[in-house]
Amino acid sequence: MPGSVLNEVGRPALSGKDRLIVALDVPTHKQAFELVEHLDNVSFFKVGLQLLMAGDILGFIRRLQESRASQGGVFVDLKLSGDIGNTITRLVEGCIALNVKFITLVEAQQSAITIRTLQAAQEARGTARNPRFLMVPLFSSLDNADLLQTTGKHIDATTYIVERGREMLQHGCDGLIVSGTAIQECRAAFGDTVDIVSPGIRPHWAQANDHKRHTTPTQAIQFGADYLVVGRPIYTDSNPHDAAQRIIDEIDNAQAQATQTSPVRPRSSHPVASPVASLS
Repeated sequence: MPGSVLNEVGRPALSGKDRLIVALDVPTHKQAFELVEHLDNVSFFKVGLQLLMAGDILGFIRRLQESRASQGGVFVDLKLSGDIGNTITRLVEGCIALNVKFITLVEAQQSAITIRTLQAAQEARGTARNPRFLMVPLFSSLDNADLLQTTGKHIDATTYIVERGREMLQHGCDGLIVSGTAIQECRAAFGDTVDIVSPGIRPHWAQANDHKRHTTPTQAIQFGADYLVVGRPIYTDSNPHDAAQRIIDEIDNAQAQATQTSPVRPRSSHPVASPVASLS
């Protein structure tokens, strides 16, 4: 990134505008492009299942990139898992051509399928820097009670997220989608080389909706999140542009405060190793 400022670990320093990812969780391409047009102060957008169902997802991303001269980021959040390598390869290759930054993968019921999915994705990416592959240790709509119902055991959600996150990283993903206070624990456990993308972001003026583990933008930045995904608080607001700007400003203020109080993030004492290629 020519001309960018580097932080203390050599990664590009990001502004609030760089860190905010707006979820285009609307049912049609037309509605999505109308929202993008309103949000000329936003540079990063998430494309998910609703727009997949609208059809021609890669065509939509191509139009989105062309409308912005390929400036800014795109996050393809389809939570891919369990398909054959050829299908994963074709999608990754399409995303490389469209300069997509993030793709979400999820675990299959059988770990061998997850490993093969990551192998196919990494092989398709080759030496390209992007897309980065993210995985979700636990959805932000779930908490300790849900884990008890699922596993029959009393498990702390944060402990579960860190343990599952470590396994996912060892299988070869590049980053984690983490919400709530688990952001801080994952950052401490995995250091600065792991991308942490945080959903469940709710400014003090927004409703929590179905997120059981949520944070304000300020809290997420203080905990160590790299990117913040926000949907409903922005696109349901009467003035989406203003809502997005308030969040961007809050992120910038939180970063300024964090730099003053703790200029260097702690490095991980438990480095993540064993990429998926070594598991084959």
